[in-house]
Amino acid sequence: MPDPARALVVDLDGTLCRTDTLWECFFAAWRRCWWLPFAVPLWLAQGRAVFKQRIADIALPDVSRLPWHPAVVAAMAQAQAMGRPVVLATAADQRVARVCAAQFPAISSVLASDGTRNLKGAHKANVLAEKFADTGFDYIGDSRADQPVWAAAQEKLSVSDVVPAGGRQLAPPEPTGVQTWARLLRVRHWVKNTLVFVAPLAAHQWNNAAMWQPVIAAFVAFCCVCSAIYVINDLFDLDADRAHPSKQHRPLAAGVLPLATAAAIAVFLALAGLAISATAGVGVAVVVALYVALNAAYTLWIKRQPVYDVFCLAGLYTLRIVAGAIAAGVPLSAWLAAFSVFAFLSLALLKRAADIDRLAPDERLPGRGYSGRDAAFVNAFGVSSAMAACLVLALYVAGDQVSALYGNPLWLWGMVAVVLLWLARMWRTAMSGAMDDDPVLFATRDIVSWGCAAATALCLALAI
Repeated sequence: MPDPARALVVDLDGTLCRTDTLWECFFAAWRRCWWLPFAVPLWLAQGRAVFKQRIADIALPDVSRLPWHPAVVAAMAQAQAMGRPVVLATAADQRVARVCAAQFPAISSVLASDGTRNLKGAHKANVLAEKFADTGFDYIGDSRADQPVWAAAQEKLSVSDVVPAGGRQLAPPEPTGVQTWARLLRVRHWVKNTLVFVAPLAAHQWNNAAMWQPVIAAFVAFCCVCSAIYVINDLFDLDADRAHPSKQHRPLAAGVLPLATAAAIAVFLALAGLAISATAGVGVAVVVALYVALNAAYTLWIKRQPVYDVFCLAGLYTLRIVAGAIAAGVPLSAWLAAFSVFAFLSLALLKRAADIDRLAPDERLPGRGYSGRDAAFVNAFGVSSAMAACLVLALYVAGDQVSALYGNPLWLWGMVAVVLLWLARMWRTAMSGAMDDDPVLFATRDIVSWGCAAATALCLALAI
């Protein structure tokens, strides 16, 4: 049994808290101040302690929902029960450390960076060795930066794969395999990028071998930039995701994956996507760049503006179709553009309705500008958009120009009926509370949606 007078010292980032509070503060501050990345180099030039203090002055994370490590919390409670002092010693800024420590009555004192001294590595080891020269201390850490502290500690405990000599794991780290990274990058959402094939296929260009290479390149480019954008959205939405019943289990919100690594991967994928889009042509690269810029505006501001957010989402879907038309070198039909705008506006509203219908009238949707009172408006506007999409499709089928592309155009009326049926069922499912967070992903797992897709393909084949 440890000496009751011997302190238990606990690290914060990656140890007591599964995530990194500096990155939490950084993205929370960036949401408030768009100019933040331009100020960061100036602050870093004055030292990491100054940088941390400046970030903490702008924003602090919502500590009530941070992913705390249960094994470390239990160890602190056990030490408190034995009468041992529990100290939080961290390189995080003292303001962040104090609000985190306030969540745990077991913590008796806090040692942290103060704007002058960055309490990390050897600096932390020296401070602790001096403070507990008479009684000694035990230390719980997680990284190679903690090696000097472990060297000065009596009992050396780790919550990661980095285990010091003579130490042990307090708890094994949560495994992070390919499936976890696939969840972060939203690989399942790549199905949305198949929209780049819509325009060339609608123009009956499937026999054009020269068309496939640039269109496939556009598809790959969108997969890269979309995954990058999903990661960036998760970084900016950490607090909102933790307040959501299902999004709280996302890898970054749950603290399963490191925020710094995720941010680096997002930057790499965004640059790779832009480079790949250039191989499909300048026009495609411009559309992909516009897609990234519009997503940046959506992340920083538009997503919190009711109505504007769903129009932005509909535009992002339509940009995929535009990119496919440019890559294939085919004109974009006005009918196809109108149908896509109304259809994707309806799906964007469907996505919001799935969240809003769960709210009480005065309850607000975390990270968005909607409340429970908006349910009637969103549902009515979404159903109206679905009807408008089907009306555009019916007017196209009734027009004379379909005769030039289809030998038996009457079969296209079956497609109109199937699309109307599918949209009506999706909206009924959402209003009944059984809709997933994302209607497109819901459709990929829904047997009726697969049946509607097969029926639509059959109608098109018979019409040709």
